[in-house]
Amino acid sequence: MLLFLQLASYGQKPSGIFLTDSVEVGKPVYFSLSIRHKPDTEVFFPDTSYNFSPFEIISKTSFVSSTNEKGTLDSAVYHLVSFDVSNVQSLRMPVYIFNKKDCTAVFTEPDSLFLIRSNVFEKTEKPVLVAETGLLPLSSQFNFSVLIGSVALIIGFIGSIYWVFGQDIYKQWQLIKLQRRHLEYLRSFNRLMRNAREKNNIKDAEKAIIVWKNYLERLEKKPFATYTTREIVDNMPDDALAEALKNMDGIIYGQVISKNMHTYLEVLKAGATRIYQNKRRFILDSPVI
Repeated sequence: MLLFLQLASYGQKPSGIFLTDSVEVGKPVYFSLSIRHKPDTEVFFPDTSYNFSPFEIISKTSFVSSTNEKGTLDSAVYHLVSFDVSNVQSLRMPVYIFNKKDCTAVFTEPDSLFLIRSNVFEKTEKPVLVAETGLLPLSSQFNFSVLIGSVALIIGFIGSIYWVFGQDIYKQWQLIKLQRRHLEYLRSFNRLMRNAREKNNIKDAEKAIIVWKNYLERLEKKPFATYTTREIVDNMPDDALAEALKNMDGIIYGQVISKNMHTYLEVLKAGATRIYQNKRRFILDSPVI
């Protein structure tokens, strides 16, 4: 009854269908997601970080909202690919309905595809073991005492170095890995942010946020890639960061270009850099045991 009342207040239940009735392994397939709702209701579609199992996402194409006497129609098409060999593969997706406090996920009915096995090769013959009875010539005898002595000498030398400098070496190695990951993140994020600014490309802005979340996930060992904006703010309490994330959500899900988009991305970049610097300071200040 509660679900019925929610759907009645939000509007029509979302529709999700495949644009074909069959799929081949490794070949692309398209899934259409749409919903008609009241004009004053705000809805969000899943982005490319959503789990589309058993499918994998290639890209997402969103369409401009259309409003008439029946309500507002929002729609998107997801470009997917499957490497699953199940005979029947199904997918159901949510549309997130925004209310005052949070978002409610309303799912479509499952839609299914049938697997075409034209490019699936199955081995029907079982391997047969053949006994090998031929005699093999013996190799010349190896001087294992020399080998064991050399290995023991090398292990002793390495152990001595580690005993004296091991913790310092480990700390420097951690710092090098941390810096390398940060530089890789900055290179990718800056490129996408520059494209978003110069071309007013919302797609590049969305990709930049995905790179930002993935970097925070590796840095903090928390699932930032699956966190909502509220969950990210709870883990990173910062008013400027919270405001930037909310504005970017409006730009990406509303497909409305803002002249301040570059500024919001700079705020996210600065927030990630602060976490990197704190992580680096923590490693430097850790005592050597």
